[in-house]
Amino acid sequence: MLRRNLAALSGTDPALADQLERTPASEAVRFLPVGATAVPALLRDGRPRPCHSTVDPVREAARLAALQPAADYTVVLGLGGGFHLAPLLQGPSVSRLLVIERDAGLARAVLERLELWDVLADPRLKLLPGLEPRLVKQAVLDDYLPVLHGGLRTWPLRAAVEQDRKYYRQVTGFVQEAAALAAGDYAVQTRLGRRWFVNSIANLEQAWRSTVRLEPIQRAVITGAGPSLEAQAAPLAGLRESTCLIATDASLPALLGLGLTPDLVVSIDCQLYSYHHFLQGLPAGVTLALDLASPPVLGRLAPRARYFAGGHPLSRYVSHWLDLPALDTSGGNVAQAAVSLAVSLGAREIFLAGLDFSYPQGKAYSRGTFLYPIAAAVQSRLAPVESWFQDFLLAHGSSRPLELYRRRLEAYARTVPARLVVLPGAAVELDLPREPVVSEAASRFPISGRPSGSWRAFLEAYAGGLRALPEPSSPASSYYRGLSGVSLQLCTTLLPAAAALRESLPAGERAGHQALARAREWALERIRRRLEN
Repeated sequence: MLRRNLAALSGTDPALADQLERTPASEAVRFLPVGATAVPALLRDGRPRPCHSTVDPVREAARLAALQPAADYTVVLGLGGGFHLAPLLQGPSVSRLLVIERDAGLARAVLERLELWDVLADPRLKLLPGLEPRLVKQAVLDDYLPVLHGGLRTWPLRAAVEQDRKYYRQVTGFVQEAAALAAGDYAVQTRLGRRWFVNSIANLEQAWRSTVRLEPIQRAVITGAGPSLEAQAAPLAGLRESTCLIATDASLPALLGLGLTPDLVVSIDCQLYSYHHFLQGLPAGVTLALDLASPPVLGRLAPRARYFAGGHPLSRYVSHWLDLPALDTSGGNVAQAAVSLAVSLGAREIFLAGLDFSYPQGKAYSRGTFLYPIAAAVQSRLAPVESWFQDFLLAHGSSRPLELYRRRLEAYARTVPARLVVLPGAAVELDLPREPVVSEAASRFPISGRPSGSWRAFLEAYAGGLRALPEPSSPASSYYRGLSGVSLQLCTTLLPAAAALRESLPAGERAGHQALARAREWALERIRRRLEN
């Protein structure tokens, strides 16, 4: 029985099959005979407490699955004897069952006694036994792709969950956190997925031609556009001669207004309004570090533009052909990308200025930033600049995204081999580690010259790879997991555009495989236009 179950599991998860083969069966599990099968029971206070009905577990499982059908992506809490898995997998829209079981020893005992090879061989099922609650969040984030899987729901096996309430309560909390993060990321993809793609292929020629080299540094100052930048101008000027000054794009005009010219400017936003930060021009000799998905106008604006790969899968795919350095843009804010840049250049001490992540004293940005000329142009005697900014804060002043950016930067600071210090005068204190992470890994911002092929040849090869992909099929998650190597990388480059296009499709045509097929057609058309232009 164990060999057959493990053989079925090894077809979809060989690492887990190997782990369970080496895991001893739990001594706290008893099997209660019920007709031709048996029900696992956990010893609690000397008494066996069954995980399923001891009258007819198969019928009970079918009834529960009918009362609460599985969603597209369902996190099942509790393995028990697995009777509930087959009926849940019969749901018409099920693309994934992620089964979380606290005790790996129980899973081993169940595989020794019960026939589960049919469900274990189903590629839609993934079993996570013995996982610490805090690791569940990342496990869900690594596995759950909303554009392919659809909606997420938890499904508790009550009889099993009630026997370990604390564990499954913590697991549920982490699943909810992961779902919220995934939903937020998906919302960004639906809004910007197509723009990322279009900008990336438009920037390929400029990125291919760039020969800008960035030199190693030891110390850096990173500036944001927050109001405290004005109060931190004096200590900032004092550090200017001995450090590399890296400005976020929004802070550039404010720095120029203070008489400070940065060495580098970092921009990651794909939206055209980021152009507003450069209306005063870019001083000669200043290098502009751009995400490959940045608006193409910025690269044409800067004599010294150096492109990098952010989090977009197309950028990461391009970096296999063109030596694009990878910067961490996962925080969603340009300040974190600037820290990543400084670390990659070798900085081990990084000072921060103008990073408020809030609106201190009701002020949105430092003077000199892009909003001030706009406000000055529309002010009147009855509606001065202060009135315009008050209206702006009322319309756009939610602090929730800023708090999220702050928490992400604080978490990121705990992973880098550099000491981050906030300059005096900050409006908000950041929770930063006192000592940097010790790391032997060498950081670099590479440049190796142009690759052998042209940007046109790369785009033609990329389009050929997309055409050669197997036709997307349902369920999309199984199709996606069935890909490997270059095919998987190619398909992944389509996911953000598929998320954006899915929302524009008719209600009956929004399945994951349909969105993937539509994204491939759309991407090939955009590549054709780029090559012909």
